[in-house]
Amino acid sequence: MSIYDKLTDPLAFGIFLLTLFLPVLVGLFTLRRMRSQSDFFIGGRAMGKFVVALSAVSSGRSSWLVLGVSGMAFTRGTGAVWAVVGYIVAEMFQFIYIGRRLRRETEAFGSLTLLDYFESRFQDKRHLIRITGAVIIAIFITAYVAAQFVGGAKALSTALDIPVLLALAASGVLVLVYMVLGGYIAVAYNDVIRAVILILGLVIFPVYGLIRIGGFPVLL
Repeated sequence: MSIYDKLTDPLAFGIFLLTLFLPVLVGLFTLRRMRSQSDFFIGGRAMGKFVVALSAVSSGRSSWLVLGVSGMAFTRGTGAVWAVVGYIVAEMFQFIYIGRRLRRETEAFGSLTLLDYFESRFQDKRHLIRITGAVIIAIFITAYVAAQFVGGAKALSTALDIPVLLALAASGVLVLVYMVLGGYIAVAYNDVIRAVILILGLVIFPVYGLIRIGGFPVLL
């Protein structure tokens, strides 16, 4: 019996639905904090470091980590570890040496987005930086978001035994609803919840698997 077959149990199915619609509930909860454009886009600059860090890592590594790296490790072995090491080093550098300075300067310029900051920083009156940046973001963020949606849609399709396109549409609607309701704050808190689930899953499942097969001697 696969893990998805167990969703026929009412309790398991109820927990699954709660997890599925939890982002919308978080969006409703954070709606009361939306009082300005700054609140919607950057959480009013009041988000804690712990929340921001987990949000950044969770949103950027969820499907990639659970599906992509697992598949890479299965096909290529321990070489997949180097991909993880590379991302950890790169993101530590970004947070420590770039993130702090960028936070200070964007606040000084009153910028809400990265393109706002570049335009103000270089006094671009012709908006060339904004247009160029918007094109770059549109191309690469579209590919990134598409990959995340495909990962979520495949998991939802398998769990509920529904067509992938229907699962993709449902995922898109749920994400759109909680983003519109709570803006960046809802996104950040939902990412923190997902990060906790990912951490627990990636720690508990390997340990459980090792116990089931008889420990490291059998694995090796």
